[in-house]
Amino acid sequence: MLPQVSGEFRVGAEPNLRFAPSGTAVCRMRAVASSRKKQDDGTWADDKTAWVDLVGFKKLAENMAESFKQGDLITVTGKLQVEDWEDKDGNRRKSVNVVVDTIGMSASWTPVAAIKAERQSSGGQSSRQAPAEDPWQTPPQTDEPPF
Repeated sequence: MLPQVSGEFRVGAEPNLRFAPSGTAVCRMRAVASSRKKQDDGTWADDKTAWVDLVGFKKLAENMAESFKQGDLITVTGKLQVEDWEDKDGNRRKSVNVVVDTIGMSASWTPVAAIKAERQSSGGQSSRQAPAEDPWQTPPQTDEPPF
């Protein structure tokens, strides 16, 4: 079982969306987590940094590629895994990956707002139809107090 991790990261490179031969979307996004220390003179200095590859699959992968860009501050939960691989010169390498379960913009330093993208179906019409009547638009008609 892979260890669960969560944290705040800064996107270090533009998301890279690819499709496996099976058609499954895979998005890789380089990100960095860092900490700062307050010095004796009251100034802040960078302390430790950890670079990871964030990896998402299927619809999450497509949403990651569409939603984030280099420099964004994000929050992530996922499973930590270490991947062994060989570079083009035959050297053995390791990379630290987080297989993403959830990801979103961080509101730690700046406000964020969600904007839901409308996607089109193959027929050219929106894949989601608006309800004929929005039940939240008007209060229910009742003689009872609201609470």
